[in-house]
Amino acid sequence: MNRTALAALVIAAVLFWPRRSAAETDQATGDTGPIQPQARNNPDAVPSDYPDEYFPVDRVRAMSYAVDVNAFLYMIRSSEHRFPTDVVNGACYQIFYGGKRFNDLSDHPVITGELAPVPLPDHMCRAAGLNPPCFTTAAGGYQFIRPTWQRLRDRLGLEDFSPASQDAAAVELLREVGALDLIEQGDIEGAMKKASKAWASLPGSLAQQNPRAPQFAFARFAEGQRLFA
Repeated sequence: MNRTALAALVIAAVLFWPRRSAAETDQATGDTGPIQPQARNNPDAVPSDYPDEYFPVDRVRAMSYAVDVNAFLYMIRSSEHRFPTDVVNGACYQIFYGGKRFNDLSDHPVITGELAPVPLPDHMCRAAGLNPPCFTTAAGGYQFIRPTWQRLRDRLGLEDFSPASQDAAAVELLREVGALDLIEQGDIEGAMKKASKAWASLPGSLAQQNPRAPQFAFARFAEGQRLFA
């Protein structure tokens, strides 16, 4: 193949590659899960000035999963939220889109009625592949929108929106997108690419929502390996 033909193929791939703006989007309800606004302004530099005691690792919950799975979950939470502020203390499990906090963990905060869906600007709707108006119900450590949470909750028989239940749902979502097997095989880069279909904050996402830099994600994963070893 000559260079001209090769260049044409590359251009075609760029122009016609499927775009995915918000990782978790429900076309039926107009619900989408864009990255937390506060995460956009969070630098990717690896912080070096916080002590180990800032990491209250829940060993009982962590025992349910292999070290690398726990590390990957930690990496997702770190990418979806302000790091380290809302991650190392576990606050992210009770954060709604835009930084709002919720207290009722009996179910997703929109289902309990504690919080309401947040309308999004038209340009964010279009970027998510939705016709305006649209909204988001992204909540918790993994920023689950309501339809995604309901699907995973019902499949797994989860009884609440506790951190343990959120972790379990996130692992199931990793399984759905084909990332869990790769994590267990040690292919973390491949797992990140798969998981970016569900979380637009991860490297490799086509969501065009300012995903984290690879070095940030890999640093958080390595940190998680140490924390959950």
